Amino acid sequence: PARVIWAAPDRDVELPCDLTPPSIHDSVKLVLWFKDSEGIPLYSLDSRNGGSLKAATHSALAGIRGERMFFTVAENPKDAKLRIRSVQEADGGIYRCRVDYFNSPTRNFRVNLTLVENPDEPRIFDAQGKEVTSVAGPFREGHELFLSCSVTGGRPPPKVTWWRDNIEMISSVSHPSADGASAVVNQLFIGTVTRDFYGTRLECRAQVKPIKVKIVTPNELLTAGRPTPIRCETWGSYPPAKVTWLMDGEAIRQADVTVNNEGAEANLTSSILTLRVSAENDGAELTCRSTNPWFSNGALEDKRRINPPTVSVHLANEDPSRNITRSEGENVTLKCRADARPPVTAFGWFKNGMRMTGENTETLHLTMLERESGGSYACAASNTEVSPRCKPGTEQMSVGALNMHSMQVKCEVEADPADSVKFHWTYNNTRNVSPVLNSRISSHGLLSAVTYLPQSDSDIVTLACWAMNSVGRQSLPCLVHILPARIPEPPRLCELRNDSNLEVVCQPGNDGGLQQHFVLEALGATSMYFNNLDSTRSTHEILDNEISTMNDQATLAPLVTIQENVPQFKIPPLEPGREYHFQVYAVNAKGRSDPPYIIERVRVGSLLSPYDETIISEDPTPAETSNQKNRKIVQQQQHQQSQMIILAALVLAAGIIITSIIVAGCVAICRTRRPKPPEPEEVRKRIRPARNDVPSMYAEDDTEDEYTRHPTDTRCSRASTIRSTRYVSEGFVQYSQPSLNDPDLILPRGSDIEFTNLNIGGA
Repeated sequence: PARVIWAAPDRDVELPCDLTPPSIHDSVKLVLWFKDSEGIPLYSLDSRNGGSLKAATHSALAGIRGERMFFTVAENPKDAKLRIRSVQEADGGIYRCRVDYFNSPTRNFRVNLTLVENPDEPRIFDAQGKEVTSVAGPFREGHELFLSCSVTGGRPPPKVTWWRDNIEMISSVSHPSADGASAVVNQLFIGTVTRDFYGTRLECRAQVKPIKVKIVTPNELLTAGRPTPIRCETWGSYPPAKVTWLMDGEAIRQADVTVNNEGAEANLTSSILTLRVSAENDGAELTCRSTNPWFSNGALEDKRRINPPTVSVHLANEDPSRNITRSEGENVTLKCRADARPPVTAFGWFKNGMRMTGENTETLHLTMLERESGGSYACAASNTEVSPRCKPGTEQMSVGALNMHSMQVKCEVEADPADSVKFHWTYNNTRNVSPVLNSRISSHGLLSAVTYLPQSDSDIVTLACWAMNSVGRQSLPCLVHILPARIPEPPRLCELRNDSNLEVVCQPGNDGGLQQHFVLEALGATSMYFNNLDSTRSTHEILDNEISTMNDQATLAPLVTIQENVPQFKIPPLEPGREYHFQVYAVNAKGRSDPPYIIERVRVGSLLSPYDETIISEDPTPAETSNQKNRKIVQQQQHQQSQMIILAALVLAAGIIITSIIVAGCVAICRTRRPKPPEPEEVRKRIRPARNDVPSMYAEDDTEDEYTRHPTDTRCSRASTIRSTRYVSEGFVQYSQPSLNDPDLILPRGSDIEFTNLNIGGA
């Protein structure tokens, strides 16, 4: 069956929903509120992300009804309630709270929200069914008297009674009318009318018991001895309810109580108690009780616990004592025990009613007692009460917003006392200032949050947060400026640190109004650009190729990718002997920083490990970015490739050594032998090479040879070391084609050189 909850029109009401999971290892996933047979939920609380219910997402049905609803989650899951402000007639009906759990079956709770409806004026009828408006009768003395009172309407149904001169008369029990109409009837029957009934005033009353009672004054800290007004309200009773105040179950006597009956339609009764508490009232229970004397068992109560401060003086490490006896020359330590909220901030000591100077701590030390030290000692404790103020550093904040993305804006204050702090928010834009609906506000303790949905990328909005406690209202609000979100700024001033391991540390830039994280990528860099270049190409071609090779590096996948919440990165072990580019950038929901910060050409001198020091070099420049959400380290270490490089270097060195030995031998042989006499001109012409098929790198118009220019100087040309040799007919060694890839051969420009290979044979 549905639980019945009564509500008065234009009043607030709370519909309960027990969120307690069946198992302590389970939690709430989703809460949905439905009304009657509607299939669309009025309100939802979404915690499917697994977080706390206080951080869950609230969603209400669009329209006026949704704006008047808010679901509150208390510390005790049984106390969760759907609050509806300013209840209207259309709000009445059957509400269903559906609770989904992660591991347990779904639960449903039904609540019947019924609005209080005042009954119509009672109507009196005689035995003939004629309505009596002013005077009944005449009735004959000694005969019967019959009157019937009918009351139509009323929720809950009223109790109808007969009264004679303000004294209730014995009559039949009120019951619904026989014709099925929504009316309650009570019949008065007197068997014998006596003379004393003449001129008697008979009254029919319709009485309704109270619906709700509540102490509406904030649960503020009470100061001992200071009068504090406390207000209690009750409504729904007809006639007006009687309000009684009790302390620990006993009625408060000699208290200043003011009762106001405000509005016949609402049947609202308020009572204001001026309460003066003392230390003896610590922990006492204050009760406001509302009753309608015409309804038995119809009393309603609201209770509150009182905690005033207490102060006592006692010997250190001992129980309090009124009389302390000590001998002269002894030492005594007195301690002031204070229990107060907020905590005590200052102490004072008195001797025989006079303030002792210089004593302002909770402990009083009396040394070397004398006769004059005797007397009455007392202590006083004081605390401070401060109205709320913004938490330091949160007076003005800027938050980035994405269009049509709901966000929670938070406000945190400091207050003394800190309990019963209330919040309200205002919405400020370039056009107006308006209050934020309570259904959008969620507060707990000193923290309040409001749900805001940006409607445009260009709107600049300021939300102002105000707090109030028992001391007063916050003088200056906490301001939160909602700005359009943007891409974060690149990190700044990145530097390499090479203490126990290699680190990159940067300073963050502006986050663009959104939460940001930082990414470092390590890319391989080409350390030798000229090793693989063809020596036949021009210097211009070499430079072009170098630039192209460097540009290609940016397209390579990163070898290492690291993501951190702060721009501080510990670099994992990297392959030694290589050069790397480190690029760092910031990322938020809007995008990534452009350009990022680059540390270029970092050379690792030895294998990096957490305990080895490494020689590095750096040249910082800017670069590009990539969005990563999880920290990934992808390292490519190819030890086999390193071994192949070492082996190739050894083979090359051995080849150079062997070639040098052969060249030295040839030179030595050439110097010990003299060449044959020059052959006749026709023979030399005959052996001149036919080089039409080979491009010449020498001048064509030079017909002189070495023998013509230097007839008496025969030398062994270095061309004897050239690797490629061709032969022509008649068995003569024609010429050797020089290789442009030989780094040992340097050809002078602008001169003719002819290469001749001597054919040396035996006699």
